[in-house]
Amino acid sequence: MPEVERERPPTYPVDDVAAPLDLSRRYLALAAEAADRLLAATDPARMVDELFALIRAELRLDAFFNYRHDDGLLRLEAYAGLTEQQAQDGAELRLGEAVCGCAALERRRIHAEGVQRSDSPQLSFVRSIGLDCYACTPLLDGERLLGTLGFGRRDSPCFTAEELQLLHTLCHYVALAKLRLRHEEQLCRNIAERDLLLAELNHRVRNNLQMVVGVVRNELRGVDPAPPALTAVAERLELIALAHRPLYQAAGASLAVDAVEILHGAVELTTGGDGRVEAAEAVMIPIEQAVAFSLLVHALLDRREGAGARVAVARRAATLEARITVAAEPAAAPPLDRLASSLLRQLNASLYEEAGAIHLRFPLAHAG
Repeated sequence: MPEVERERPPTYPVDDVAAPLDLSRRYLALAAEAADRLLAATDPARMVDELFALIRAELRLDAFFNYRHDDGLLRLEAYAGLTEQQAQDGAELRLGEAVCGCAALERRRIHAEGVQRSDSPQLSFVRSIGLDCYACTPLLDGERLLGTLGFGRRDSPCFTAEELQLLHTLCHYVALAKLRLRHEEQLCRNIAERDLLLAELNHRVRNNLQMVVGVVRNELRGVDPAPPALTAVAERLELIALAHRPLYQAAGASLAVDAVEILHGAVELTTGGDGRVEAAEAVMIPIEQAVAFSLLVHALLDRREGAGARVAVARRAATLEARITVAAEPAAAPPLDRLASSLLRQLNASLYEEAGAIHLRFPLAHAG
């Protein structure tokens, strides 16, 4: 197996000082451009293809192989400079097999020179595709192996120390980009699983609430007059169930609902369909606030005489404001029961009467 080439400082003629400076500038520009592209990459295989296209001419490259470490094996993820048959022949490697397998197993960079003159079995694949020098770098996250990335030449001179340093730096960038993409993929899976669980939970909660509402409504049938307390309980349970409907119907499990939609249910239940909600647009707020808000409005309208109750609701910056009016008489806040008082404190809300209407205002929590 060829040894890792020790990198020796390059020598230049005394009268050619500009040469290394110009080379360094070009390599720095390449590294910067590669970093920008890798930071924006969304596909692990395509990003290495694009990197190869970026550096191919400058470094006189003829081929590259990018292997992904998967279940103890190296699987070819991206490549260039190979025929389809050659790619199939090298599609899978064991750790310790061939140059890439050795680089992966030993977690070290390998620079193979004079490949066509070598009879090493480890170089047989690289030799079979006509490469004469090949530089392979393991892609690592600490001690965890992500894969390998190698670049080769056929007829050009062997890699210089500066070229190897650039390739190793670019491989490090690739490892970081692949790690980022893996984390993003895992995060997306976790979010999808969370959304599925939340949707199922919301569905079950809503079904259970509907069952409880049905039990209470069944108790009210045939009872005349219906006990006001039991009627209020049934209506409040229906409001809570109503709040879970948009959560279950949403494409992704959201923790925010439209307060206006829930208020429509609160006003309809309380006024028998005679009231209405006025809002210029949807008001998305956290579900716990939406439920408390609708229950509080229900309590303020509960058993009120007269038709035509109106609730005008709007979001003002980080505050939700509601104005409650009744057509038949000036609106006055009724004495609050224990539940309504608790909801008022929960919302950190202020309640006051002004110009014949009840005004309710409270700060909004982050709706997500």
